[in-house]
Parts: sequence; structure tokens; C-alpha cells
Amino acid sequence: MTSTAPMRAIEARRTFFVEDEGADDAFAMPGWRGAMLYSAAYGWHGLPPVLRDALRRVGGEVGWWICGYAGADAPEPDARPFSFDWESWLDIPDWPASYSPEWVIYSTSRTIAVLVEHDCSIVGATNALADEIDLVLQSSGTTMRQLTLDDFPDADRLRPFIKAVTK
Repeated sequence: MTSTAPMRAIEARRTFFVEDEGADDAFAMPGWRGAMLYSAAYGWHGLPPVLRDALRRVGGEVGWWICGYAGADAPEPDARPFSFDWESWLDIPDWPASYSPEWVIYSTSRTIAVLVEHDCSIVGATNALADEIDLVLQSSGTTMRQLTLDDFPDADRLRPFIKAVTK
């Protein structure tokens, strides 16, 4: 049985993402796919507005957690709950994205997760939810795969990892 207790950043990262170079799958849970984005292009959110809105619509009213890393020699902070109103992030006590260059958000149902690093963001969801996210994105003329290709059009070195994300 899977625990529903909130996870800190290291545990959340290992639970959702495979970051081994050359891995066939970028997600630790089978049956996931997603997008890879150039996070620096999207400010402190790390994601384009169209994708943030799609995640909010598909994720609905489920609970969400955000967790980041502490500074050197400090204990890893607890995850913080937040509503999927992205502008409310600034109101989160000890807002992880304000002090941590890398952070993870995930739904309490553990069916959607986002890893934001200094250079890229990885968004993942179960295949069924990824299909729903793409349906929402299609109304804006895009998909998760297209968002990835838009941000990394000449990604020769990254191509195997992009394939492992976008499947």
C-alpha cells in the first residue's frame, strides 16, 4: 500500500523521477509520460502559463504539495500544502521555491508531479491524466510533446532523455 503522507524533496524526487543518464523511462512509476521544459524561460514558476493552467484544470481540487531543499548542513524542510492557484505560492509559509533552486510539486493522489531544476522542468502524469492534459493544451494549439520540442528544438545530446519523458 502506498503512503499518502507528504514527502520531502529527496523522497518525492526518487518516487516520481528517474534521472539516470540513458534510462529508458524518465519516470519511476510505470505508465507515465510528460514534458521537459526550459525552466529559466518561465520565471519563478518554471512552467509556461498554458501548462500551469492545464495542470490546474486536470488536477482539479486534489491536494498538492511543494517541497524543496535546505541550505548546507540544514535539515531538509517538510513539504508544504498549496492550492493550485499558482499566484498563491508567494503566500506559502517558508515557500520552497524562494530558497531552493530545485523543488518538486505533486498531487496527493500521486498521479501528477513536477520537478523544477535550474535549467529544466520535468512534468509527468499517469498516461490517462497526460491524455487529459494534452486535451486541455490542444485547445491552445499545443501538446506536452510540442511544448518540449518548442523549448528544445535542437536537443541532440538530450534526445534520448526527451524521448524517455515524452514517450
